[in-house]
Parts: sequence; C-alpha cells; structure tokens
Amino acid sequence: MVSQYVFPSSRGLFRIVKHGHRWRALIEVSEVSRHDSAETALNALRDTYPQARLPQKLSGWRYVAEAAELPHARLARATNGIRVVGIDPSQPRTRRSRRGSSRPSRDVTDHG
Repeated sequence: MVSQYVFPSSRGLFRIVKHGHRWRALIEVSEVSRHDSAETALNALRDTYPQARLPQKLSGWRYVAEAAELPHARLARATNGIRVVGIDPSQPRTRRSRRGSSRPSRDVTDHG
C-alpha cells in the first residue's frame, strides 16, 4: 500500500497518491494530474471538480499511511509463488559452516 489521501464523494472516490517524489490526483482509477505536493493536487482536484464539494484542507481527507514493512511486503509478494527445490519451508533453518570438518578453527583451543 502507498501513502495516499482518500475522500469518497457522490462523483466517485477521489485519491491523492504519493508516486515517487510526486503526488498523483485521481478520481476512481483515472489520473487527473501530477503535482509536487499533496496540497497542489488537492487544489487541482477542487478546481476540476467543484461539484464534488471536496474539503478545502487535507485534514478533511482520510490519510492512509504507507506500511512500514512495505519493502518486505513487496518482496514477499514477489517471491510468494517461487518454489526452491530441496528446501522444505516447514523445517527450521540450520546454519552450516563452509569450512571442512578436517581443519580446526584458528585461535580456538579445545579445553574440553
């Protein structure tokens, strides 16, 4: 989910969505314009759709914040359908050393 302001109206669902460094002004799924700030996007929507009676300030809109774990959520969605052969997800992961068992670790003494 991305950061966005949402306002339902009889004309449709108005949204101001953060898209990179810019803000997109939308009605339903149609993009109206792009702006450098959410406030200018709001002003553009109010000028374009005066009959919708949109609030004058963003505080009158519902703010939906971007989830903090979004990068992880995207990664989870992107890799959800991928199956790795030979790995059973129900088994706990074990850490294995790359070092062979015949060579002892450096600076480690065996005091028993």
